[in-house]
Amino acid sequence: MRLRLVAVSLLLAACSAGTGAVTTPTTTPGAPPSTVATTLGPPPPGTAAIVVAVLDGDSLAVRIGAAADEVRLLGINAPEPGECHADESRDRLGEAVGTDVVIVVSGDETRDQYGRLLAYVYQGSRNLNQWLVAEGMAIAVAAAHPLRPEFLAADEDAWSRGVGMWARGVCRPAADPGIFFFDLEFDAPGRDDENPNGEFVVLGNSGAPVAIAGWILRDESSLHRFEFPVGTNLATGEFLIVRSGCGADATDDLHWCASGSVWNNAGDTAMLIDSNGAIVARWRYLGH
Repeated sequence: MRLRLVAVSLLLAACSAGTGAVTTPTTTPGAPPSTVATTLGPPPPGTAAIVVAVLDGDSLAVRIGAAADEVRLLGINAPEPGECHADESRDRLGEAVGTDVVIVVSGDETRDQYGRLLAYVYQGSRNLNQWLVAEGMAIAVAAAHPLRPEFLAADEDAWSRGVGMWARGVCRPAADPGIFFFDLEFDAPGRDDENPNGEFVVLGNSGAPVAIAGWILRDESSLHRFEFPVGTNLATGEFLIVRSGCGADATDDLHWCASGSVWNNAGDTAMLIDSNGAIVARWRYLGH
């Protein structure tokens, strides 16, 4: 039996339920300028580098002294090649970065799984990582790093103003279809690897019936992606659960069957993407 709200008014209120919920604001043409600072004073001590190439919206090929290296901008995630706004994000970074930058490595993990240097990149006093987020060229990830609060504030500001990829009709639907995140259980009871189906997402629909076959549910890293199967529909007032583990599917209860946990206990962002590549809804939590 599909879960239903008793009244549409309760369903609408549920759009903002939960401490991690991010509501979808109404965007008007001519978004106001950001009030979030993207310059944080003089850059902290770091390493001078020469930009050789802009690889995408969040990574650079650089030369540090005589050595070549690749830098992955810390704390953000720009659209991957082929995704909505990927080219625009790469081009905006290319326009802003110039040639000479300062690389600031922070934290215990200095390299990612691909061997890229994880760092803040400064062009003069501007932190380019945060600037990209403030311009709507990248999302701020929920994973911990020293400037996470500042990045998250810039991200929420860009989302609320509808700039960059968050503009209606760009990487968000021109009209809100009414699908929203009602809940996300990121920490299953007991050990996550022993209870994968205790980790789940609940979607709800406050609008007209929607066929969501082919839509994508993903995390902020974009490494985990679930495609809704043929025949998946969400009627007005209905809820749909997506569990991380394996099992028998029902019309209101699907299984990702992921290899391991999907949602990071330390913080993550869930995004729902329609068949046109537009981000319909998102939910951020900071974890524990």
